Amino acid sequence: MSGAAPWRRWRRVAPLPPGPRWPALVQTLVWVLAPVEFGRFCLRRYGPLFTARIVGYGPVVHVCAPDTVRRVLRTEADRFDAAGANEAVRFVVGGHSLLLSSGAAHAARRKVLMGPLHGANVTHYVALMESIVAREVRGWRVGTTVRLLDSCQRITLEVMMRAVFGITDSARLARLRVLVPRLLDINPLVILVPAARRHFRGHGPWARLLALIAEVDAIIHAELAERRAVPHDGPDVVSVLLAGGEPVTDAELRDHLVTLLAVGQETTATQLAWLFERVLRCPDALRAVTSAAHRGDRQVLDAAINEAVRSRPSTMDVGRIALEPWEAGGYRVPAGTLFAVSLGLLHRSPATYPDPERYDLGRCPEPGPDFLPFGAGSHRCLGASLAMAEMRTVVAAVLRSARLEPDRPAAEWARPKGPMLLPHRGAAARVLANHLLDGGG
Repeated sequence: MSGAAPWRRWRRVAPLPPGPRWPALVQTLVWVLAPVEFGRFCLRRYGPLFTARIVGYGPVVHVCAPDTVRRVLRTEADRFDAAGANEAVRFVVGGHSLLLSSGAAHAARRKVLMGPLHGANVTHYVALMESIVAREVRGWRVGTTVRLLDSCQRITLEVMMRAVFGITDSARLARLRVLVPRLLDINPLVILVPAARRHFRGHGPWARLLALIAEVDAIIHAELAERRAVPHDGPDVVSVLLAGGEPVTDAELRDHLVTLLAVGQETTATQLAWLFERVLRCPDALRAVTSAAHRGDRQVLDAAINEAVRSRPSTMDVGRIALEPWEAGGYRVPAGTLFAVSLGLLHRSPATYPDPERYDLGRCPEPGPDFLPFGAGSHRCLGASLAMAEMRTVVAAVLRSARLEPDRPAAEWARPKGPMLLPHRGAAARVLANHLLDGGG
């Protein structure tokens, strides 16, 4: 008895939850190359609170259970630093980004951006979105195979440049169509390993990335200078912010716009691709969603989007850093520890969603205690309303305009690209009919 008591006392106050004992380099490689499989393995082996050791980040505590997720993101959010967890992307999004602000500064910046990204302002973008989708779909020839991920990336980029940025200059639009995909195709090592951010006499991934950022910045600043000289009366985000009562500097605008590009555009495109990848492989769901697209039934369209987000997330985790020691599950985690709030594992938990791999339109998940598609708390995704409106519009417009089927019966697996999880074949689909080309629209 006397020999067992110290062991039990040590277990109760252990600082970190259990996790793999592999070398940190091995864990990092597995985490980078197969994040979904790594997370599932750890969840099965160690439970919904586990620790991974990642090179460059040290021990990372993963949180997967509904109650602990709510504590970190909502009820005890003031005990965690969201901005500090995003420091790795400062060189892209800039210091004024919402991702890198907290407290009063975060609340003030969020308030400024809230108006143009919500409510009636978003409805102004729908007709433009539909025209952008129509232009993309007209390029689909019957009998050919299209990579829907590529199409969705072009659509969401065009929406971002024209509805959010409000750019109309054809030369700037053409150049951004080339630059932005390159900017978003960041070498993951540059993000994950700060030591990779080095110049090699003007060569290498870091030098190329800095040159890309500089050229994108030049276009944005030229646009802002023109807009300040000749104000535009439009619903786009830039026009609304420039016409608003709160003064916004060019540096702040630049960081807000690049953040929307870096976070919103590719995430929305990837989630759209996963939605098509799932729906096209579920005949009953495809019929229901296609019918809803023709009827304009937002409830069914939103259910289809939410189930795709649940079953095939575009990213796995939300980062937070503990500002003070934090206790959960019998562990006392030290201040300064990085937490990975694993919404991807939460949303695919068999305890909450039976047969979680199955795409089931009948689940109709809605944002709630156990389903947080856009995060939660004061750092919930600011562009959630715009993203939902865009996905709803794109899905409906595509299904009204074309008839598609998967080019292969087997489901696509998730291919990691930095923090993103992409359909490994780009949500490839065969075009069976195109109503925009046969006189149907």
